[in-house]
Formats: sequence, structure tokens, C-alpha cells
Amino acid sequence: MTAYWVIVIVVLVLVAGWWLISRRRRCRSAPPESPLAQVIGLDLSSWTDSQLYAVWRATADELRLAAESDDAATAARARELLLTEIERRHPHQTATWLASPEALTGQPPHFLLPKKDS
Repeated sequence: MTAYWVIVIVVLVLVAGWWLISRRRRCRSAPPESPLAQVIGLDLSSWTDSQLYAVWRATADELRLAAESDDAATAARARELLLTEIERRHPHQTATWLASPEALTGQPPHFLLPKKDS
């Protein structure tokens, strides 16, 4: 009778271990939604300038990495949406920024940051 319970316990431990490992693999295999993908489909007009700036910064590394992956189209679309909204709000500053070396190197538009009190 003792051997029976030992076998039952061993089987339960093996099944529980298999379940935990397969659950962990499933969690790892589902990639988190990127900030770039989250931008697409949102109404950015309700965002603050600071939020636009933060997302622009957060997507910089992801955009560089996307060039080497299948996310390049998503990255380009997200940046296009951000830029369209920034340009709508600040047309003159955006034009100046786009002509600057900062824009060419991927630096975010600093004019979106809140002005500091002197």
C-alpha cells in the first residue's frame, strides 16, 4: 500500500512540474505589446505634450531594433502618428526641429517638455 502512495505522489509531482513549466513557457512566448503598437489606433489629440515626448523617447530603442525585425512597419506607423500630432500642435517648432541635427539622430523634440520656471 505504501508503494501505491509513493507512485501517486511522484505522478502528482511530475504532472504539477510539467504544468508549471508549460505555463512559464507560454507566458514567455507571448510577446508583450510594444509601445509602438499601442500608439496605433489611439486618439493622440487628447494626450499632453509630455506624454507625446515620453512615448517618442520610449520608442527610440524599439525603433532601432525594429529595423532588424518584422516590427519595422509598426514602428514606422507609430512614429508617423506621433509626428503628425506633434506637427499639428506645433507646426513652426516641428519644422525647425526636423531640419536640425537632433531630429536626424533621433533626439526627441524638446519643445514638448514643460517650460521650467526661472
